[in-house]
Amino acid sequence: MKKTCKRVLAVVLSLVMVFSVISVGAVAIACYAIANTVTIGSDGSTVINANSVEEAIEYMEANPEMFYTEPSVQAKASAQPKATAKATTQKDAKIYPTVIIPGISQSISYLADENGDPVVNSEGEELSGGLLILDSTQILPVVLNELAEPLATALITQSDANGKLAEGVYNTVTQLFSIQASDKNGNPVNNLQTISYVDENGVPTSVAAMSQDDRDYFYRMIPMTRIKDDVGEDNLYLYAFPLIGDPMESAKGLDEYIQGIKEDKGVDKVNVVTISLGGTILTAYLELYKNTGYPDINRVVNVVACLQGTDVMGDFYLRNWNLEDEFFFHEYIPMIMSETSGSPALGYLINIALKIFPKEVVYTLLTAAVDGILDSLMLNCPQFWAMIPEDRFDDAKEKYSYIWEDPEYAKLAKKINRFHKAASNLVDNFDVLMDNDVLVHSVAGYGLDYSAQDYCFFAAMKSSLTTNSDAIIDIDSTTLGATYAPAGEILPDDVLFSEDAIISPDGSVDVSTCAFPENVWLFEGQHHEVGRNDVVISLIGKLITGEIKSVNDMSDKYPQFNGNRNTKNLTRWYLEEAEEVLNAEDQSMYAPEDIVELQAAYDEANALLENTICDATEAEAVTDRLLNALRRVGQEGEAEDTSTIDALAVIAKFVDDTIYQVFGGNGFSDIAQTGPFPG
Repeated sequence: MKKTCKRVLAVVLSLVMVFSVISVGAVAIACYAIANTVTIGSDGSTVINANSVEEAIEYMEANPEMFYTEPSVQAKASAQPKATAKATTQKDAKIYPTVIIPGISQSISYLADENGDPVVNSEGEELSGGLLILDSTQILPVVLNELAEPLATALITQSDANGKLAEGVYNTVTQLFSIQASDKNGNPVNNLQTISYVDENGVPTSVAAMSQDDRDYFYRMIPMTRIKDDVGEDNLYLYAFPLIGDPMESAKGLDEYIQGIKEDKGVDKVNVVTISLGGTILTAYLELYKNTGYPDINRVVNVVACLQGTDVMGDFYLRNWNLEDEFFFHEYIPMIMSETSGSPALGYLINIALKIFPKEVVYTLLTAAVDGILDSLMLNCPQFWAMIPEDRFDDAKEKYSYIWEDPEYAKLAKKINRFHKAASNLVDNFDVLMDNDVLVHSVAGYGLDYSAQDYCFFAAMKSSLTTNSDAIIDIDSTTLGATYAPAGEILPDDVLFSEDAIISPDGSVDVSTCAFPENVWLFEGQHHEVGRNDVVISLIGKLITGEIKSVNDMSDKYPQFNGNRNTKNLTRWYLEEAEEVLNAEDQSMYAPEDIVELQAAYDEANALLENTICDATEAEAVTDRLLNALRRVGQEGEAEDTSTIDALAVIAKFVDDTIYQVFGGNGFSDIAQTGPFPG
């Protein structure tokens, strides 16, 4: 199984937005680029596996030597330990085992044959992934077969009067996403299997008992390396669940997993840490076992958890897009290309290329692409429905009323309704935990809209104009009820100056309306990828161990409102590389002044990590200093020369700006109807 190292979802979905609106050649080139973008290692793998939001970021960098290849499903099976290593019985231990319920794409699924073995494509590579499972060997054939003729016709006629191009886009999307399609009962059409971390006897496998490859994968997805000494690797577990499935069924699997840990470890409780999508599984679990009083849970830590859905998903289901000309036809695609390739140059060129079609054709193609994604991937999948915010569920139910009216969808409707009830009861179920002295904590980022930093293709969602989030999930979901103003704005005076309000330093969030305001920690400007922030990870560790029970504990080091920083390069690579040089017996190959600078930069980096008050600018400066020091001693390559692509971007932007001033969002042929200088 291959682990991709770049943000394929961003490329695929942004391509979907403009699918077939360039030319056959350009689409073929784009598809070829996608396949090569995700290739890793030396074997030239072309199976696209869109993976973890935790690992996708840093590997966008041009550092192929750092790419990681996960072993195949079959290799993993043989590498699993024959028996789980049991730790000392911990009936009276203060630190309970911790079950991590991971986020979207952090559980790996694969297409299996009738024997449960991985299916491989024509190049012998397994079809697997955490988010999307795509067979890249089929991309180009499908595109050419479905789009070549209708594209040529639409280019000549400057219309899609016969609907063939829209049909081709729809067919292309549904075929490419067909591996993860669901049927009318809400079940996967294909035999999809999810890798679970258990031994051959079905006993849950702790991180300590994992194979080295699995352990490395765990720490890359969920970078808890810096707290493992406090918690213990033998107390960390990863509960994997399928993306294409029913969260209520996944919750039953979670209970079985917890019971297995309890029996194996000789404990009566476990801690539960939810990350992002993992919040939906805990939501389902609490509803299923609400009559028990939850005797198996010691503590809950929700980390950027999807507890009340996300407006990103609500907008997608309800088709609420930001299609304003200035944004969609001018700013949007360069923004995406800048994120995925490091330069907006290609985005400006795509903007220009889009003008070869009339504006209405572009909208038609967008509609067809979204139809394809919804029909193939989302509408029949209960787990995707679980990500719709509660306050938008009724609108989505009305829009897709056939699911509740057509008897053929009766089982799917029942599954969707069951989770909706669980989400509606979530706060009450958490109240039961708190009443039983089980602390429920929330750690979240805020202050961003969907265009910020990574996965900025979500900026096309209309809620990006009104959200206050971690750029993926809204702050009211991750905190269970925070009141917020849109990112960059402040709350109205009646909220700001309310006697009971707990206002963030930027004035955009009131925590007092959360279900458990004294158990919420917020990081301003912190993106959803919290694994990059060592302070977040440290805080999680102290919540797990019980060192911190509320915002009143250690508030000088871990204030309720903190900043953000990205120390991932420091903690993962740079400090270790510096230690190799500084601890080398023979340093004669290095200039003395370079060693002095490396030592100073190394010390400064460690001092930064000791300070738990986050400052993004400071962290960036410290990281850059250590990187430059490593370059001086040859541990890191020289900075890439971007002068050529930067110059191209300047030229392309000038041309794009000029054309936009004349045509706005219209295509070149629209000028006959609208004339120049629209609006």
